Amino acid sequence: MNNPIASLNRRTLLLLAGGTIAVVVTIIIVLARSPKKVIAHPEKAVAHENGLRIEFKPNSPGLEIVKSTVIGGGGEFVSLEAPARIIASASPSVSSGNRIILFESSELNDLYVGYIHSKNKVYRSRKNLNRIEDMYKHRVATEKDLVEAETELGNDSAELAEFEGKLRAQGLNPNELASGGKNKSWIISDVPESQITSLNKGKKVKLVFASFPEEEFVGIAEAIGDNVDPLTRTAKMRIAVVNVGFKLKPGMFGTVRFPEETESQSVVLPYNAIVTVEGKNYVFVEEVPLNFKRREVVLGVSTKERVNIIEGLQPGEKVVIQGSILLKGLSFGF
Repeated sequence: MNNPIASLNRRTLLLLAGGTIAVVVTIIIVLARSPKKVIAHPEKAVAHENGLRIEFKPNSPGLEIVKSTVIGGGGEFVSLEAPARIIASASPSVSSGNRIILFESSELNDLYVGYIHSKNKVYRSRKNLNRIEDMYKHRVATEKDLVEAETELGNDSAELAEFEGKLRAQGLNPNELASGGKNKSWIISDVPESQITSLNKGKKVKLVFASFPEEEFVGIAEAIGDNVDPLTRTAKMRIAVVNVGFKLKPGMFGTVRFPEETESQSVVLPYNAIVTVEGKNYVFVEEVPLNFKRREVVLGVSTKERVNIIEGLQPGEKVVIQGSILLKGLSFGF
């Protein structure tokens, strides 16, 4: 005898199994009919004109780190700061009241003393030569005496030039040391080679010394040394300041600020916008969207954060201020 409940269960299972198969078939058909998504691969930036122009696509890798901005606007300036120290100072002698020069080191003092002695020797040698020449004209001195006098003057002059050269290498002018006032101090500051053309003789500068942090002194830039240090690439700038009350002592350290007010049409950039290759400085200008052109520029006064551009850019141009290193690599093939 057939069991009606068992028959019912079998029909139910068959219906469920059929439904499941239908659902699976439907899913397979839908998946088969769905179009495949095309994955867009990033397009690399392309260098044109031997790296002079870099072209990006909207999905180029690295584009997200490249930021550019419109430059200019006027009213901007850069103040160069450099370490400074008092290298020499004029002071009245305790014993005689006469003017003497005090130096920051015994080596400088010895150089100056040697210079003074050599200068006196040249003076005596020249007078002696004049005397021998006069005697030679009157047949009182021999030609040998004349040659010896000329040789002596030449040797003494060479010695004087050697001492003067060593003093100038330290940033000091021995003639100005001798003719300065009784309360004058000389400060030496090591200025980066790239800034030499921006710092002119006679420029007023501000000085702050560690011994007097709340007091600001005003000095005059007198001259830039004749030598550039091959290791630090700096030149020595000599600054004169009136030493009121003789409070400034040789050897004191401080900071000198060279204010450089730019003109209304000048350009100031973040220093990291500059890339340097083989001694030349470049920036990247976004002349059209996603196209960056390399351009050589001439730098003016700069600090660790900002730099004044003397030549190569005009206000209103759009310049890369972030991501310059990436563009440098693409442009020069690094």
